[in-house]
Amino acid sequence: MTAITTPPRSGTPGTVTVGAVQLQSAHGDVAANLEAIEDLAAAAAAAGARVVVTPEMALTGYLWSSEEHVRPFAEPVDGPSVRRLTRLCRTTGAWIVLGMPELDPELGTLHNTCVLIGPDGPAGSYRKTQAFVPDPLWAVDGHLPPPVWDTPAGRVTPLICADIDHPEPARYAALRGADWIALPTAWVAEPGPSATWRLRAWENGLPLVAADQAGAETLAGNSFQFSGGSCVLDHTGDVAAALDDGPGFVTATLDLTAAATARHRRLAARRPAEYGPLARSTTWPRAEREALTTPPGGLPLSGGGAETGIGAVPGSVTEDTAGAGTGIMPAAGDEPSVGVAVLAGPAGDLPAPPEGTDLAVLPAFHLTGGVPDPGRARAALEELRAWCERHRCDAVTALAVPDDGGSGAGNADGADGEGGSDGRPGGPVRYAVTLVTPGGEAARRHVTHLGAHAAWAEPGDEPPAVVTRPWGSLGLLAGEELEPFEPSRALAILGADVLAVPAAVDWPYPVPFPGTRVPLNPAALRGPEPAFAHPARLRAGDSHVWIALANAGTTPGGVFGPDHVTVPRKEALTTGIGWTKLRCAVRGTDGAGEACAVKPQLARRRTDLFGAEMLRRPR
Repeated sequence: MTAITTPPRSGTPGTVTVGAVQLQSAHGDVAANLEAIEDLAAAAAAAGARVVVTPEMALTGYLWSSEEHVRPFAEPVDGPSVRRLTRLCRTTGAWIVLGMPELDPELGTLHNTCVLIGPDGPAGSYRKTQAFVPDPLWAVDGHLPPPVWDTPAGRVTPLICADIDHPEPARYAALRGADWIALPTAWVAEPGPSATWRLRAWENGLPLVAADQAGAETLAGNSFQFSGGSCVLDHTGDVAAALDDGPGFVTATLDLTAAATARHRRLAARRPAEYGPLARSTTWPRAEREALTTPPGGLPLSGGGAETGIGAVPGSVTEDTAGAGTGIMPAAGDEPSVGVAVLAGPAGDLPAPPEGTDLAVLPAFHLTGGVPDPGRARAALEELRAWCERHRCDAVTALAVPDDGGSGAGNADGADGEGGSDGRPGGPVRYAVTLVTPGGEAARRHVTHLGAHAAWAEPGDEPPAVVTRPWGSLGLLAGEELEPFEPSRALAILGADVLAVPAAVDWPYPVPFPGTRVPLNPAALRGPEPAFAHPARLRAGDSHVWIALANAGTTPGGVFGPDHVTVPRKEALTTGIGWTKLRCAVRGTDGAGEACAVKPQLARRRTDLFGAEMLRRPR
């Protein structure tokens, strides 16, 4: 048994000590697993843990081929195993979150469930709502959103494994007033502590306690290696304590007061009025939905229904001329793709793009600096138009522009181009992400989620929409709009294939990952990774879009593919000054092109439980 603890701090307001058990469950041996849970949970309680989380299906093991095989081991939430662990809770004073197969005694259905056990017995239960691949072989999906449990260690929301793959359940927990997330899991295909766990904690300001299975299980001759990495994460996503491989436990102390402050800041920055697409179903295959809005021989009319999409500038280029000579229309028989390049380097520098570039993304304020100046904005956009014409490509940048009266588009210097004595135009100033083509400025989006470097700006109020390009659909975001998940998710639901993101952000991520002893396959998952847990990588994989992040801050930019788990990843990170380019398939049968086209995770969202909830302001 391995034990990893950080010393509990007693008497400090707002701090609680919690723990996670990492178990190598004996498949189908409930008695042996109960004994192991008792030993490890008691040890975690002795180390100060007030609530101890166990893995998903800790009672029986995770993989089951059919309802018939698991039914003999399923129990109601007040069954004999829970009653036995109740006695342990009375003895130790700790509460336990137990992962188990649940039998509904009224309906006879089976569920992948976790139960909160206290000294008086079961105090709550939750059925997994986001099924992973093996779950539908035997389990019925949960039909209720996760609860918020009052415990001796604060208000806790349970999620189970694949629930955390989707950003909505964790955001739901934050909006409902949870202090931390308990995550029983049987994680595979990604080393632990998972980048997904870390970034969910960070994006919500919500600590997370993950209890994972260790070892491997076999189903129909196929071996599944669990990731281990059980951990306690604080509200920034930092690892307070973690265990790599094998059975054991971890404990650590969480500062719930600091977490609540960070969470309030995160949630207050949201713009729920813009998140309407998150409530829409995407269950029907994307190709069938888009066929309804696709003219014969043309591209689907994505987004708001207008071909030019968001903030179209009067007199902007048409679809026929925008791609002329740029090479971004695939040859007959080729799969649609786009050559995307992001720039890193000193402001003002604009070298020629790499050969084959169709879409170039510049860092925020790269051509103008961050001080609002209508004359400079006008000159920068004309310079960029000429550059696009010379290099036969499109470009996206972000800059300060005067308000044009609320249309979301127009001349870069407003109605009269006159500014005040401080260099600002007469009206409100906007922070704009703009698409420039060889024919001029084609689309503009006023940034709605403003960062500290754009405190001078008036936030935009346009609904999310995408721009149709000859190769597919383009979304425009600023870097700080990748911090909440909702803006990028909304654009993906509207059909975006690529998100162009000029940025000036300094995130605490990515962070180096030291590697793992767990024998994950492929072996590339086991080694050290210097750019682990990159927010842009997770946003791209969450919603199956390509993200082109050109950053002027300390966080490395790059082009990130629509699958953040499969290795080798389809991505290219910036490593120095200059351009970083990647060819991005937006359709096709290869992994990245298919993921971008089909967007399977969007289809698996539980909009019935979480869709409208994403439009809610925090309580």
